[in-house]
Amino acid sequence: MQPLISLCLLTLSIFSLPTSKANESSELPIELHLMHRVIHPNLPTTPWSDLGTVILPPFATIQPTGSHASLSLEDSLQDDLAAFAEAVNPNMQGAMYHVAIEHPFSQDVSWVVSSMKACLLPSSTSANVVIHFSAKGEPFAIDYAVSPVPQDGKCPEMSTGTYPAHNASVLLKSPRMPPLYIPSLIPELRVPPPLTPEGEPITPVPEKSFVQKYWIYMVVVLGALLISGPADEPASGDKGGK
Repeated sequence: MQPLISLCLLTLSIFSLPTSKANESSELPIELHLMHRVIHPNLPTTPWSDLGTVILPPFATIQPTGSHASLSLEDSLQDDLAAFAEAVNPNMQGAMYHVAIEHPFSQDVSWVVSSMKACLLPSSTSANVVIHFSAKGEPFAIDYAVSPVPQDGKCPEMSTGTYPAHNASVLLKSPRMPPLYIPSLIPELRVPPPLTPEGEPITPVPEKSFVQKYWIYMVVVLGALLISGPADEPASGDKGGK
């Protein structure tokens, strides 16, 4: 009996070990590597370089409104930015700056990439990174932005030909729950008026009056009355009196 009990306990421990290990590993911090490069449509493609590493907290702790994380920049960042400036001048029309999340199991064509005008970087003083996660805890989008940026979004007239290094702030966002559908709280939308091919609103046809709708029947009835003539008068009954 004792060997049978020992065998059962050993079997239970074997099956419970992978589950506990999996749960423990899912709660451990995960490193997310960010890459960057500059490209121009008329120049050779610049290879990706390491930008930095983001330490992700457990996915359950990431809030939909955003949870802050830190970005550890690479030691070779200054050399990479100098190489970017030699390869692609940020003041060139069409030059773009890319920041991507490295995917360890796929080519760069599958990476999640954020793109912006390279000419906005030389005059910027700070950067902001927002990483969006799916319901499974996988990053599916990244937003990279610098400030200050002109209100019209155009490139500054006077700009240096260098790429500065920023200690970017990182914000992690998890999926939001859709709002509940409450018909009483949703205003009823009006149907848009029909438009002509030229984009002008179509004038509705005015409603016909009673005479306009039924004049044909009135003519038929009036004609029948005219054709039939007046009603015959009854004969006088004075024959018996005389």
